[in-house]
Amino acid sequence: MDKSTEKTERINLMLDRMIRDYGMDHKVLEAKVFAAWKAAVGALIARNTQTISLVEGKLTVYAAAHVWVNELRMLSKQVIAKINNTVSFPAVKTLEFSVKPIGSSKSPQSQRFHRPKRLKIETVELAPETLKRIDQTVASVEDPDLKTRLRRLFIKQSQRALIEDE
Repeated sequence: MDKSTEKTERINLMLDRMIRDYGMDHKVLEAKVFAAWKAAVGALIARNTQTISLVEGKLTVYAAAHVWVNELRMLSKQVIAKINNTVSFPAVKTLEFSVKPIGSSKSPQSQRFHRPKRLKIETVELAPETLKRIDQTVASVEDPDLKTRLRRLFIKQSQRALIEDE
């Protein structure tokens, strides 16, 4: 194994650790499940549905009409198996569907559906322990430019707090 491959693997492990340390592993899994949705249901159903959330194994999906909900209920076991096989983890245990009207097919996905909760990001001040943990995490990175960028990224991400919109 050459030296560049070793560095890449170490950075990959470090990023995985940071994702876990900052409690973002669920969001990464959710993103993988959302990405696996289209392959599991096919392009036609995917165009008429929107994955909304993955909470404790329950994948919530909006569908454009009841016909899609009925179709998906019949295919639920196969869809769950395909998604879990794709993400190599039993992430989805049940599917929940709601019918939400979809605008024209030319409108972007974000305009067709509204998430149940609106969130905004607020910047918070970091505790000295958090900064110390970030510095310890990036200390093993040999490339100074990469080390600086990773430190900046981790600090920015740590400063963000999600709050519910009033």
